[in-house]
Amino acid sequence: MSNVERVFREMIREELARTQGVPVAHSLSAKAVGAAVRAEAARVGKHHSELAEVLGVSRPTITGRLSGAYEFKQAELENIADLLGITPYNIIESAGLGQRFHSESPDPSEVARVYARDIWAQPARARRRSR
Repeated sequence: MSNVERVFREMIREELARTQGVPVAHSLSAKAVGAAVRAEAARVGKHHSELAEVLGVSRPTITGRLSGAYEFKQAELENIADLLGITPYNIIESAGLGQRFHSESPDPSEVARVYARDIWAQPARARRRSR
């Protein structure tokens, strides 16, 4: 690893530690980080075996990390981010967004309003086209 990469990675670590609005890695669940890595890998078409090869771990180990059973280490996230062509910050940001999205429960009254059905309503009919 070159000096430029080391400096860049240190800058990312510092930015993650002080950034407001984006959760830092320790506040995220292992499941959210694993889901974010899976999503980012799918976006660029990388398979689990490629992730395992980059990290130098077995396929069951990477499967455990991706499922959230075990946490990713920071160095592992950096290596995965390099493989995917993104930064570790992008993975953490994606995990935070996913965790926030899945943690919010919908308001029951809003669900009832949106999904309220009129049992006597007639089905929608296709309109005739005029020629």
